[in-house]
Amino acid sequence: MDKLDFAKVSIDSVFEYILKLKNSGNFTFKPSLDGLTTEGKNIQLGLSTYGLKLYYMLGEWDNLSEELKLDWVNFINGFQTNKTNFPDNSYIDDVVFKYYIDTNIKDSIKDILRTIINNFDKYNFDTNNIRFSKTINAETKQAIATLAQVGFKSKKIYKPDPSTDEGIEKYLNSLDWSSPWNSGAQWASLCVYSNINSDNMSKILISFIDSIVDKETGSYFKKKPNHPREIINGAMKILSGLDWINSDIHYPEKLIDFCLANKPITEGCDVVDYIYVLYRCTKQTNYKKEQIVDILNDSISEIKKLYHPDSCGFSYYENMSQTTYYGVPITTGKKSADIHGTLLCTWALMMILDVNNELDRKYRIIKP
Repeated sequence: MDKLDFAKVSIDSVFEYILKLKNSGNFTFKPSLDGLTTEGKNIQLGLSTYGLKLYYMLGEWDNLSEELKLDWVNFINGFQTNKTNFPDNSYIDDVVFKYYIDTNIKDSIKDILRTIINNFDKYNFDTNNIRFSKTINAETKQAIATLAQVGFKSKKIYKPDPSTDEGIEKYLNSLDWSSPWNSGAQWASLCVYSNINSDNMSKILISFIDSIVDKETGSYFKKKPNHPREIINGAMKILSGLDWINSDIHYPEKLIDFCLANKPITEGCDVVDYIYVLYRCTKQTNYKKEQIVDILNDSISEIKKLYHPDSCGFSYYENMSQTTYYGVPITTGKKSADIHGTLLCTWALMMILDVNNELDRKYRIIKP
């Protein structure tokens, strides 16, 4: 079986695995079939959005009745709530919330030390409270983006904090842009919020990203990261945000050159970020298109290492399921496929097939 045939066959069979993960009677999914932690058995919101994305990508969303579609949307919207220290109508899973509250209590002394260390310019460690805030923001962005992808909106209006031009600029400048994968995720989430609110923040978001684009690599940062992995993964976050606000990539040719010179390691996120960056660049330029196609086709071999033929799913790590969800332990890392790895690899293979003009018309490529 050649590489493109593997991509087609594995995508065609992956829904079998999704059905195994789906819990009966509702719209929740297991993170994996083996080695689940207590939190892994009970987390609902994030894994439901993963499942919905896979249904949509695989064309199975279209096979649901309008009633079931609405029930699923209402299930996700049911996680909107108001809690102290978070924007009103954030999407919050009680299991994730409780885990971080408990961790806050346990790690209070460590957070004091992190704060002291952060006073030295050389360091920038997130305290647990900051990680907590970023997690809730990530879950909220993920829920809103998933609903938008299938043509629905939040039940209640979500207004991010910050939401004014001055506040957004101050917030973005406070982030550590020598670590663009993390900071870029925060910028990209604001792009999603801008999209659902009639592009009300797009001007300030574009202005900021214009100011930090690097003409040498084509990526986005203030201080050049030490590792190419961070540069490419950071670019992925920015490109995803640019897609949501319908803005062009600044220097796609430079980004292509950097990616071609720096191949990723075999890990769900790294491989897929790499593929996404090159894929998005091909949508804007034909620069080195044939070389990109060859590189992307070669990357199928790396994705294949994450495949589990017994279950028809993919794992986030080679021979090991993803162990955490935004810092929350969800599995013990068995040699098993998992829903996040399956989502990422299915998406990546679809992008590769699309570049080759061989993607089945029933499948859809999502915005991350």
